[in-house]
Amino acid sequence: MFRDGSPAIAPAGVEVARAGSVYVVGYRSSPHAQDYRDFLDRNGVAHEWIDVEHDPLARFLGAPSDVEGVRLPVFLFPDGTRVEPVADDDEELSFARTRAELAERVGLPARPSLDLYDVAIAGAGPAGLTAALYAASEGLSTVVVERQAPGGQAGTSARIENYPGFPNGLSGQELAGAAHEQALRFGAEIVLGSDIASGGLDEDGAVIFGLVNGSVVRGRAAIGATGFDYRRLDAEGLDDFLGVGVYYGASPSDVLYHRGGDVFIVGGANSAGQAALHLAAHARSVTLLVRGETLEEQMSQYLVDRCADDNCITVRTDTRIVRASGDGKLERIVVESGGVEEELPADALFILIGGAPATSSCPYGIARDPQGFVITGSDLGDLWKLERPPMALESSQPGFFFAGDARLGSVKRVASAVGEGAMAVQHVHRFLAGLR
Repeated sequence: MFRDGSPAIAPAGVEVARAGSVYVVGYRSSPHAQDYRDFLDRNGVAHEWIDVEHDPLARFLGAPSDVEGVRLPVFLFPDGTRVEPVADDDEELSFARTRAELAERVGLPARPSLDLYDVAIAGAGPAGLTAALYAASEGLSTVVVERQAPGGQAGTSARIENYPGFPNGLSGQELAGAAHEQALRFGAEIVLGSDIASGGLDEDGAVIFGLVNGSVVRGRAAIGATGFDYRRLDAEGLDDFLGVGVYYGASPSDVLYHRGGDVFIVGGANSAGQAALHLAAHARSVTLLVRGETLEEQMSQYLVDRCADDNCITVRTDTRIVRASGDGKLERIVVESGGVEEELPADALFILIGGAPATSSCPYGIARDPQGFVITGSDLGDLWKLERPPMALESSQPGFFFAGDARLGSVKRVASAVGEGAMAVQHVHRFLAGLR
């Protein structure tokens, strides 16, 4: 459950750590501390955050009073055991390996149960979950590998108001939770907490995903639904405050941490508008910082109108972030507009400036465009090597299909991702029939 009382996703039939049994101990500035908490939150794992610097409870939980030499954050369990971040010179790899260990330790489904599946799906966003529920409901043995939590980036959206059939809108978490439950009910298997570390083809032609926890997923066909990663904003000092006032995206736990504060959002598209409206219900003030001349350039009109009608929201166009500063946490930002710089007090900065496709670790040398989007179907041209033409969502690797935001030419809308996920399953059926 989130701190505001709204439900988080708890995988059906899976025993996760009981309330109060997991303590996350560290500093707010500990590497990836907020990412670990978001991972536990979104997967319905009850836990309690203990700040070593400010919380007197820390010394009663087995957390060393002298934290030198201890990698933080540390995860404490009632049986006296702990999980510390895996030591690795690569901080991102350390995070991925630690998250995989934590997923297994708290009881999330972290490893595949079968040696071979009909279809293996990478990513559990709207496209991946839709593909999973249709594939499983149509009799295909199905596994999904998701590194963070069901719903992907869409699962963090405070409100999706233009999704067909929901006149009052719904949260990304509600949409993700419903799709996740449906996929499980039809028999899909969803592996959580592990990154795909490697990929290839087995001797029998099966697709292989090597997971960061050492397990292997094999599928006769595969669907890539990896979505996108938030694009980094280049401004002085921002990286110093990641998790302590500076955030990429706007997850519910991050938003509620800054209740009553003065918050800023960088971005001018729909995700920024949705975040602004959600933040306005909790913060003292919300300021949208937009590089363009008007909000209408990228944002849907209904969001433009709602932001204009909210007295808590201020829109500053033709404005960019120059630098951030503070003592251990974000306290000030400097913005520039029309050649004039201005320093502003800031409790939080949420960055939603779009993203790049999450395809940097694509296996097999799958063809991508210069921006990293996977090329599919007729766009492959001479990159396609078989006599038969490629199917619409098929990549340069026969039998590996892509759906959603990572695919070149996709429409960046939740409903479109859902449609492509369903369509990819029909391609899988045709591919498997050809194998037989």
